[in-house]
Amino acid sequence: MSEAAAPAIQPTRSPILWGAYLACSWTWCIGMFYPALLLRDFGWAGFFIFAIPNVLGAAAMGWFIKSRVDSQRFVENHPTAVWWFSTITLIFHIFWILWISNFIRDAFPLPDTYLAGVAAAVIAFSIVSSRAIRFGRAPQLAIVLLTFSVGVLIATFALPDIARATTEIVEAAPHSISKSISSLWMIPLMTFGFLLCPYLDITFHHARQELDTGSDQGKNGRLGFTIGFVAFFLLMIILTTRYAGILEWAMHGEKYPNRMLLPPLLGAAILAHILCQWVFTVRVHLDRIKTIPGAQARQPMLFGLALVSGIAGMIALKLPDHSGLSGGEIIYRNFLSFYGLLFPTYMLYRAVLKRKQKSLSIMWITIAIASPVFWMGFMERQSIWLIPGMVIVLLGAAVVKAQKTEASV
Repeated sequence: MSEAAAPAIQPTRSPILWGAYLACSWTWCIGMFYPALLLRDFGWAGFFIFAIPNVLGAAAMGWFIKSRVDSQRFVENHPTAVWWFSTITLIFHIFWILWISNFIRDAFPLPDTYLAGVAAAVIAFSIVSSRAIRFGRAPQLAIVLLTFSVGVLIATFALPDIARATTEIVEAAPHSISKSISSLWMIPLMTFGFLLCPYLDITFHHARQELDTGSDQGKNGRLGFTIGFVAFFLLMIILTTRYAGILEWAMHGEKYPNRMLLPPLLGAAILAHILCQWVFTVRVHLDRIKTIPGAQARQPMLFGLALVSGIAGMIALKLPDHSGLSGGEIIYRNFLSFYGLLFPTYMLYRAVLKRKQKSLSIMWITIAIASPVFWMGFMERQSIWLIPGMVIVLLGAAVVKAQKTEASV
């Protein structure tokens, strides 16, 4: 039977399957990599400051978007922002995979036979994922991928020495009182970003709409998002901490001295986890971005940005260092600024305050003023600057709110 003549497949409403879909679609080049940088800079405090708002903020969307209609209405009201969110996410992944390809073999120094096995597995997964997503089986595929990743996590605890490299970078992180306090300055930024960004993720809206049974008053959606993030996604980022130290060594062009800590089979499994999660996230965003109103007309822009991002990834190692950061990490952190400043500021001004007139111009003015301050906090690694940066954003919100009040008088 041809694909065109294939019978329609009844969509699943299982919170567990859609929870797996959410966890895998949210396991980005942020969750699989950024914890390594935070552990290096702030120790375990940095990881918890990242993990708690991330898990709770993403789960909260399933509670605040109460129905399929609410989700559809949000996308219809904010199609450009939702499209840009997926576009930036896609080109971010292109940059990241090409950048880390320059040093990931130092992180996982596998024999050629194991590398060939990983390549075959990833290619096979890419082919299967294409068909699964096309025929509405993405949640079922996600549960398989999640099961594999959790198996890898368990294997790292069966071989506890794998985490020794992470322990070493945590112990090497500055532990002065001032450094411990500086990690706290990141809490408002992390909360701001992770609390508001999920509403612009089209894959989240896809899950929320499919979880709507029409008769359970939103319980299915709340359960799916809660399971997906409080349980499944949390396991994913815990796995990142297990190999974070090895990645940190490799990022600086070095191989971890005690290479015997990483058995080839486990190294191959971790590498397959990273690459298959990357494939899944990219696949589902490419699939869902087509459903956003006006997406077809913007397709050439997506291709052009992807090309530029790919070139940046390939030349990242040749870029100069700054403030102790490599050129590649500087670009990586610039991508993060979309999720820490631009997208959540849009959400605050345009969705939370629901002010459409003049709020867009105020938003861009606020971002322009706040950007140098955020640069000091995020690129110059002086975290205290993040506090005045957030104050600027909130002052802009106060202006927007005041205009709304005046308009209603």
